[in-house]
Amino acid sequence: MSTKGYFAFPPLTPGTSRSYPTFIPQSPNTKETFVDESAPWKGDETRSEEPPHDEARINRLHEEQKLIEMNETEWVRGGGVLRDAQGRRDKARTERIRAELKLQAEEKAKMGRWREYDERWKALAASDEALAFADIPWPLRTAPSSSSRDANAFTLPAISEFLFESLSVRTNTVTKKSRIRSSILRWHPDKSALVVGRVVAGDVDAVREGIHAVFHCLKRLQDDERDNCNNTV
Repeated sequence: MSTKGYFAFPPLTPGTSRSYPTFIPQSPNTKETFVDESAPWKGDETRSEEPPHDEARINRLHEEQKLIEMNETEWVRGGGVLRDAQGRRDKARTERIRAELKLQAEEKAKMGRWREYDERWKALAASDEALAFADIPWPLRTAPSSSSRDANAFTLPAISEFLFESLSVRTNTVTKKSRIRSSILRWHPDKSALVVGRVVAGDVDAVREGIHAVFHCLKRLQDDERDNCNNTV
């Protein structure tokens, strides 16, 4: 029979008084502290032992949390609904993730349109092939068709929407002023003359009118931005 955890003390003889130390069994993981009461008293001194900073453990917890969030996002992306600790539908958290996914998709589309526009300009500059009206990377979400080639499509709201929509993306670092300036340099008549010189004869007039309309809108945007800056000073 095991007597682990129990202590037996000899009985006291009559007329004697003897004190025995009080012992509280400790669990295997509990650190036992011995206090020598016979040592000189050091006042109200409190000794605290703080666990060392475990950076690896903190990083592991962060990684686990990110993995949980990724799994939740993918679950909601696939049409699932999150549940709370009690197993009830967590509509608020599910809607927050849905809103974030929608925003991410919109931002991806905005950046995709601008990236395609910029890459088309780089490809055009690197080539010397003949160009048609449809080959020009017009700064519009929906470019005019090559059949209509309507210069009236180049309106200030339409060009502004395309130029500035990607600036609202959360990871964007480009300013509105910088976007206008780089666009003016790209569409300046002196520089665009090289482009017009490569356009097929049947599309030259339409391309020239389109470039003029774009540049006119860009100058208006530059003037508006300058006025706004002056008003805020």
